[in-house]
Amino acid sequence: MGPIVTAQCRYYSAAHDWHGNMEQLLLEVTANFLKSHIPGRSKCWIAEQDDQILGSIFCVDAGDSIAQLRLLYLDPAARGHGLGTKLIAECVNFARAAGYRELMLWTHAVLLPARRLYAAAGFVITATADHDEFGRTEPGETWTLHLK
Repeated sequence: MGPIVTAQCRYYSAAHDWHGNMEQLLLEVTANFLKSHIPGRSKCWIAEQDDQILGSIFCVDAGDSIAQLRLLYLDPAARGHGLGTKLIAECVNFARAAGYRELMLWTHAVLLPARRLYAAAGFVITATADHDEFGRTEPGETWTLHLK
């Protein structure tokens, strides 16, 4: 999990000037995954090449028959080759096979490439709210995909 957190911290710091609380969020999500992982109900996928993380995604149980897509990441050099689409498809297929009725995620309006991938996979925005967790006000979005 350390290399996942490191890769995302570096990216979000450089690309969006998100520090501190972003690192804390990444550490919490990965630690919770390790503590609460239940085979068949949660899963993590990591795409690597030459020991470099190119991408990752998590699917976790959010309760009430809802799965949550967490921490989609693509190294900027790996973008535009279909890896993001593949990672999201793996997550969706896993959630569906696990019997979840819905898959949700939380993202930011400024993450345009990720938003395009989510929309292409059939997710729709179901809620928006501004927050200032990463040092300045950011519009956050909840997206949902019905699986059944």
